[in-house]
Amino acid sequence: MLQVHAAGCLRVSSPTIRSIGFRDNSGEKAELVIEDAPRLERLLLPYCHRDDCVTIRVISAPKLEILGPLSTDFCKLLDFQVEMNPVSLANSICTVKVLALGCSNHQLNAVLDVLRMFPCLEKLYVTSHSHDSMLEQNEDHYDPPYPVECLETHLKEVVFKLFIGYEQQVNFARFFVLNAKVLNKIEFQGCEDYNNELVARQHRLLQVENKASRDAHFEFRNIYFCINEHVEKHVHNLSLADPF
Repeated sequence: MLQVHAAGCLRVSSPTIRSIGFRDNSGEKAELVIEDAPRLERLLLPYCHRDDCVTIRVISAPKLEILGPLSTDFCKLLDFQVEMNPVSLANSICTVKVLALGCSNHQLNAVLDVLRMFPCLEKLYVTSHSHDSMLEQNEDHYDPPYPVECLETHLKEVVFKLFIGYEQQVNFARFFVLNAKVLNKIEFQGCEDYNNELVARQHRLLQVENKASRDAHFEFRNIYFCINEHVEKHVHNLSLADPF
C-alpha cells in the first residue's frame, strides 16, 4: 500500500496482516481506516507527515506497537478509538511502544500533546526537517501537576535524527534530558565528526549533569539518512525489530 493513487477511503480488515505501509501520492483527500486488524504490529507512514490530505483512523488494532513517521500537525488527522471511543488526552492508547515524529519548528507543547496519547511509549525518534532561526524560540514549560506519563514511567530511549546542534534543537533535546525520568539512552545522529571536544560542548549545552535519569547515557553518531526512504525500504521486513 505504498503507492495509493486513487483518492477516497481504503478500509482494512484482516485477521493476519502484521505490517501496513501507507503513502498517498494523489494530493487529494484520502482516508485509511484500520477496521479490524488483530495481529497488526506496525503502521508505517513514510512521507505522510507532510500531507494534510490524509486521515488515518484506527478502530481496532490491539497489538499495534510501532507507529510513524508522523508530524505534530499530522497527528491531528490521526484518530484512534479504544472500545469505540476516540482517543483524546484523557483516553489514550497504551499499546504503542515505538513512535517516530517529524518536527519542523520544535514546538514543545505540541510534542507533549502527542506524547500524552501514548503513555506506555518506550522509544521516541525525533527528526528535524528544517531550520529557521527566525522561528519563535521553544519554551521548555512542563507542568508537574499534569505530567506526561511516558516521561515519568516508560520512555527509555530517544533518538534525534538529522541533529545539527542549532539552538532550537539543543533546547528541545535538553527538555528530555531534564525531564524524562527513566531514560537509559539518548542518541544524536548527524553529519558531524563528533570528537571529544565537540561531545563535551554538547554535554554542557544539554546540561547532562542535571539529567533526570541517573541511568541515562549519551551517544553521538555520524549517521545521516532520510528516515522516510529507510522506512519505505523496510516496511515489510519483520526481521527488523525497529524500522526507523
